[in-house]
Amino acid sequence: MADYSSLFSMPSGPAYFDSAASSLTAKSVLDAMAAYYSNVRANVHRGAHRYARQASEQYEAVYGKLARFFNASEQEFAAVRNTTEALNAVALGLDWKSGDEVIVTDVEHHSNLLPWLRLKQKGVKVKVLEADEQGRLQADDLSELVSEKTRLFSFTACSNVLGASVPVVELSKAARDAGALVCVDAAQYVGHHAVDLTKWPVDFLAFSGHKCFGPTGIGALFHRKGSGLQPWFVGGGTVRDVTLSDYQLLEHRERFEAGTPAIAEWIGLGVALDFISKIGYPDIGAHDRALAEKMLSVLQDADGVQVFGPTTVAEKSCALFSFAIQGVPHHQAAVMLDELGFAVRSGHHCAIPLTRKLGVDGTVRASLHAYNDEKQVDKFADALEKVALLG
Repeated sequence: MADYSSLFSMPSGPAYFDSAASSLTAKSVLDAMAAYYSNVRANVHRGAHRYARQASEQYEAVYGKLARFFNASEQEFAAVRNTTEALNAVALGLDWKSGDEVIVTDVEHHSNLLPWLRLKQKGVKVKVLEADEQGRLQADDLSELVSEKTRLFSFTACSNVLGASVPVVELSKAARDAGALVCVDAAQYVGHHAVDLTKWPVDFLAFSGHKCFGPTGIGALFHRKGSGLQPWFVGGGTVRDVTLSDYQLLEHRERFEAGTPAIAEWIGLGVALDFISKIGYPDIGAHDRALAEKMLSVLQDADGVQVFGPTTVAEKSCALFSFAIQGVPHHQAAVMLDELGFAVRSGHHCAIPLTRKLGVDGTVRASLHAYNDEKQVDKFADALEKVALLG
């Protein structure tokens, strides 16, 4: 197993097992952001002086990186704060009519549920595709659910609670065959797997930089040409002409980015994509699988521990595990594990309908990434045993 830890800004305390909430940041990302603030620190698109030109060049270069990384057009990406904003942008940027239908799944993060539920105020009906007990979604089930009124199907490429593999292409085709648009929440996916948008038949894709080794407060929305998306905000930087009674928007991506953007963070996102490309998804995937195999074995062998989601690594999309310890409330377990040297997440993970379906009010979640190693998992086994003894 390769050791990538030296490439990250690592905390000095407990081992970081909370990557599904936010990954650690690559040092190269921090260096690039510091260089912008130290050497350039100018606004973009608004000046003729050298600093403005340098800032604009660095900023614009990120669109090219996105295009190459996802195999799409530069004009099909817009900068957003995070996946949540991107998904809301789709909900706000399409012209909905009463009677339209949206389909979601019952394993979604709230960010891919609430924007669609809010559309009920406009007369939009929200239907739910249910996963099985392991979190698996089936295209055949979706085909039975779609109708001629289905306007959009929105789903996660990887559950932030169960980490189950999702048949993205099959589900997308089933929705497309019914004439629906397809929106994918890739927040938990991009840091672990490649996405080729020439092979994924999706209209929208959202992800956040902070889950793929980049900074917080930045992400990107892919909106395929012809999807019909309109700007959710307007203002400075989005217009071709303005009168006191009307305005004309710019074409392509410029119309979607009103106001001064998060320049340093956008540059940092581009460097994070470079960082992933340098390591390579095959190596990241091999590292993930090795950690997942060991972690699943630890959890399944531990007395008094119930694991939720897939029971084999082959059915998992990343090294993400939710579990409960008999007799120990999830928050208490997380505090104890922190004291024993492991930073894990506890709670409903912004997926209350899913945790209710699992029959619990929350779980402990351990999520590992490229900077973790098998020695940490060995030590976690000992810590888990100590916590379970209290149950």
